[in-house]
Amino acid sequence: MGTLQLQRFLFEPVSARSAAVFRIALAGMLAWAFHSRWLPAPPLSAVPGALWAYSHIILQRPYFLVIGVLLVAFGVGMRPRVVGFILFLLLLPLASLTAGQESRQLLLTALLAFSMLRSDEQWSLHALRQDGPRESAGPIWPIRLIQIQLTLVYGVNALAKLTPAYFSGEILIGMSRMRPNFRVDLSDRFLHLASLRLPVSIAATAVVMIEAFLAVGFWLPRLVWLAAAVGVAFHLVLQRVVQIYMLDLASMFLYLAFLLPWPAPSQDSSRN
Repeated sequence: MGTLQLQRFLFEPVSARSAAVFRIALAGMLAWAFHSRWLPAPPLSAVPGALWAYSHIILQRPYFLVIGVLLVAFGVGMRPRVVGFILFLLLLPLASLTAGQESRQLLLTALLAFSMLRSDEQWSLHALRQDGPRESAGPIWPIRLIQIQLTLVYGVNALAKLTPAYFSGEILIGMSRMRPNFRVDLSDRFLHLASLRLPVSIAATAVVMIEAFLAVGFWLPRLVWLAAAVGVAFHLVLQRVVQIYMLDLASMFLYLAFLLPWPAPSQDSSRN
């Protein structure tokens, strides 16, 4: 990648409309993902004073009301960069509870990156007060961070499974026996889905291939919608095999970072 390509990759102007769509969707997703109340998870629960802070402050109704007000402000575009950073700090303790840690941390990282974008140029209170909506929301590098995050989710998972024990199906069989979040029993070395009877070794190989494809496919413009369709189908099937709380939905939500038309209209017109 040359210097000009790298500059375009990192600093291409972002469509203000796409930024507004992602901002509103992210506010709704955060409200859904952080609404439940769980207990602090170890080792956080062993920190002196942590349990008191959670039981008397963080898990109390006023704390959630403040978060709710800030989520509304973020969604309507009321100083979304400042509000986004405040939301990140307030939601951070809720990412260390006994369930949904990975999915909440995934969304928090996306919030932190997106808060660096000027996302209030359209469909916001700021846009109503100024002379007119602007076409650009700033450089695209915060969106690139979210895209790279999604790539790492699938890429790291695929790399971690590149072992003979996984490809043979032994790891999946053992996990189905020991972990309560597995919804199927693979003891007979077959995965049963409706009328489908698939050898576990083939299912394990398919998982690695799909995750590797998703790690790469979203970056190829001709394959981005195919990758999204494959990803949705993959997670729908995965939900019938193992319960991973919200991680599948959080991952699919981040598909927006690839599917939305991010180049600003002025940038598109300059190419014609």
